Amino acid sequence: MSSEERIQRAESTDRQLRKSLSFIDITALVFGALVGSGWLFASYYTAMAVGPAAFISWIVAGVLMLFVALAFAELSAAIPKSGSIVRYPQYTHGSFASFTLSWSYLVASLSVAPAEAIAVVTYLAIFFPWLYTSKTTPLGSVTVLTAPGVAIAFALLTAFFLINYYGVNIMGSTNTFLTYIKFVVPIVTVLLLLGLALHPRNFSTPSFVPYGTAPIIMSISTTGIVFSYLGFRQGLDFAGEAKNPQRDVPLGTILGFVMGIIVYVLLQVSFTGSIPWSALGLRPGNWTGLSATPISAAPFFEVARLSSSSALRWWSWGVMVGAIVAPIGTGLIYIGTVSRVLYGMSTNGSIPESFMKLNRHRVPWVGLLISWLIGALYLLPFPSWAYIASLTVFATVFTYTIGGAAVPALRKHAPEIRRPFKLWAPTVMGGIAFIAAYMIVYWAGFSTMWIAVPLVLAGLPIFYIYVAPRWYGVSRSLGVALGVTYWVVLALTTYFLVYRGIVLPWASIGYGPLALRQSYQVDFWAFVLVNLLTTVGFTLVIYSKGNDELRQEINSGWWVIAALFIGLVLVFYGTLGPFGSNAPIGYPLDDVSTAVVAAVLYVFALFSARRTKDLEALVQTLKGP
Repeated sequence: MSSEERIQRAESTDRQLRKSLSFIDITALVFGALVGSGWLFASYYTAMAVGPAAFISWIVAGVLMLFVALAFAELSAAIPKSGSIVRYPQYTHGSFASFTLSWSYLVASLSVAPAEAIAVVTYLAIFFPWLYTSKTTPLGSVTVLTAPGVAIAFALLTAFFLINYYGVNIMGSTNTFLTYIKFVVPIVTVLLLLGLALHPRNFSTPSFVPYGTAPIIMSISTTGIVFSYLGFRQGLDFAGEAKNPQRDVPLGTILGFVMGIIVYVLLQVSFTGSIPWSALGLRPGNWTGLSATPISAAPFFEVARLSSSSALRWWSWGVMVGAIVAPIGTGLIYIGTVSRVLYGMSTNGSIPESFMKLNRHRVPWVGLLISWLIGALYLLPFPSWAYIASLTVFATVFTYTIGGAAVPALRKHAPEIRRPFKLWAPTVMGGIAFIAAYMIVYWAGFSTMWIAVPLVLAGLPIFYIYVAPRWYGVSRSLGVALGVTYWVVLALTTYFLVYRGIVLPWASIGYGPLALRQSYQVDFWAFVLVNLLTTVGFTLVIYSKGNDELRQEINSGWWVIAALFIGLVLVFYGTLGPFGSNAPIGYPLDDVSTAVVAAVLYVFALFSARRTKDLEALVQTLKGP
């Protein structure tokens, strides 16, 4: 099959998708994905990290993510496709950039449904403590699901799968109903906490910023804030199944996201203001001490239960209902999202065409099955909701850089596309969106990036093994040899140089600041240089053995590789790296440096864009017969 035939088949399959989602359904998809397990735990983690000023972190993150959402709103109005986020880079930067970003998005999306299932089990563990247990690992003591806990989480994943399998209309209606509950419970909780349990002194005890201003920014990626905000993309992933996508998808995305920002800021304010220090046996203002109290297992439930107000104590059971419904609704959405991501990757030619197959309910069922099976595996190795949240933030927000770059790129290379929703000053707004996304990636910290970057790089061998031979004339045996060698090198360097050389010594002192020892820097630079040379060298070999089209594809994607490795170096030497307060690039210079680098990468991405074959075919399709 030629690339032209692949594009035509993708367009044909797009037309077969069931168009049944309304404006309300799209808004509910966005808000429902936003208000998942994040409202149950993120306020607690942020309060511990920041103190009384925690709500400012939500506002800053909301503004930054709003720029990203606005960029995607223009794209979704112009190109309403299911699995759209992984298809935009294919239109503007070709298959090499698209594959790397799509793989990153897939890694992130696969983890969300199990994270939501873990959140449900965590709340249930209040009454059934045998669902969770502590486990000692080389990285310290962690809590993990027991066998019964895994069984319950797996049953939830199975329910998510079945509801999605029987049609987007059933999933949309189910989610819309759950979203009403997810809206009512947090709002009632906020009103009751502010009206019946507010302690104004909590906002000045011991001071408004007891740990300084740096945690306000640094907590954005690590305490679940951005994880909570990631749901704005759900309307985009289902855009090809909306009744009136060019109107409803951008408007529903923006409305749902703004509603989510307001609810989360209010939740943080009410949680911070209602901490009952005496009932917890803590000195007022001991924010880090919250981890040793019952609040750590079920933050809003325990705050309500420990209140002196009888109404709040009764309402704690309403919080419990919300604690179960919210993650269930979000998990329901995300398991369907993964199938659309795989569908989009298949239309790009990144994975086999079987992922485009629709069942009799016109749902891409192969990807749905994969999302269920792999999602179940995520229940086993990952110890906690917070860690999955941090990993998901990096892998997802890294892909969001394409939104900022794609808006001005499409304005330049496809000006004839109709844009019902248009950004003012697209180059400027796109640049802000790109920089905001890259800053959030940086704030994920080295504790997340040391494993997230290798996970993203681990997708490149699939490009060598499948994509390059399938579409661009590269020898299959050469692709396999390079791909397998790449995996071996990446695994060995990650384990011996980063994990054993840096992460284990860092964990042994409780993730405090490491001394700026030469051995740590040697291990780190060995990892970076070996994998950078392997990535560039192997890609150039593929480049030299493929056709002219492949060389165009690779040339348009180098900026993605640069963004990965430069980001890793910045975070290693910044205040969110293992050297902490000893870091050579201290706060706020590390943030300024990251913003400058992001601006340069943005320009690189703009100059790398072109009118690809997929974009040409899309333009012809949008023109109609």
